[in-house]
Amino acid sequence: MSATNSKLQLSSLPENLDELPAGRNIYIVRRALTVRLLKAMLVRARAIAPRWLYSVFQNVGFSLWKKGLRLLYSRKVLAARLRGDREGFDTYRNVYRGMQYSLVGSSGLEATYRAALELLNDGIKGCFVECGVAEGGCAALLATVAQQESDRVTWLFDSFEGLPDPTAKDFVDPSRKITGENIRPLERGSCLGTLDRVQDVLFGSFHLNRAKVHLVKGWFQDTLPIYRHKLGPLAMLRIDGDWYESTKVCLENLFDQLVPDGYCIIDDYGTYHGCRRAVNEFLQDRNLRVQAASDGRGGILFRKPASASSQDLEVQQSIAQL
Repeated sequence: MSATNSKLQLSSLPENLDELPAGRNIYIVRRALTVRLLKAMLVRARAIAPRWLYSVFQNVGFSLWKKGLRLLYSRKVLAARLRGDREGFDTYRNVYRGMQYSLVGSSGLEATYRAALELLNDGIKGCFVECGVAEGGCAALLATVAQQESDRVTWLFDSFEGLPDPTAKDFVDPSRKITGENIRPLERGSCLGTLDRVQDVLFGSFHLNRAKVHLVKGWFQDTLPIYRHKLGPLAMLRIDGDWYESTKVCLENLFDQLVPDGYCIIDDYGTYHGCRRAVNEFLQDRNLRVQAASDGRGGILFRKPASASSQDLEVQQSIAQL
């Protein structure tokens, strides 16, 4: 399969609703529109509301928001089961399970899960790597797919202390410390998933094989230069580091080990200024052209070109509007 002809089906929403394929599930359309509208409202509220008031609101509201989205998503699980869609049911059920341990969102989890399955179906060899694990929901989905094959392992890198501080290259508006379209202010220690918590999710809730999942604790700049030599070829590189430096160090250390047609997923491309800047700079410095698709919530994914210096690939980035 070529890097320019991905079979991955995404639930991204075109800007023009007339572009929707015939028979498009109206539930997906309504959900995408609702999420986009609510996110825009929350981003606006963060920009104008006093910090203390917004913090109180988001602490209470964010938990309810996640529970509500998961409840709505359960309808997809039930619908797939009722219509006898075994493949869809397995996907939706696993995504539903992962949602309670993840900030990625259902469409991002679906895109990651389907990409991992596609790599198996296409016979693309190599390990799965995620940089930025949080509580482990998305990592659990990757490892669930990986352990279907006896020779495939999953590597998970995280500080397990939450996010580091952003740097100057992360700020859209330095005066207000705005880093992007996040609905919650992300300070040092945000998105925390402790090592014990992640292990409970992976090996307790998901009952994964401990021998097939390797967790590495530490900051990316300290661990990746050491462990990259132990990884071998990568079939998937999923980066969820939010900030410029975190994203840049992952790409610089691991992208060369991603095999041709392997998937690279950048979770925060459409959300955080620094992440997008790091990716764009990396691709430009490498003179690398890719076809990127949206994961439906702000992330992008693309398959590594067969030749990293190829100029024959048409640049067609169907990413979410930033």
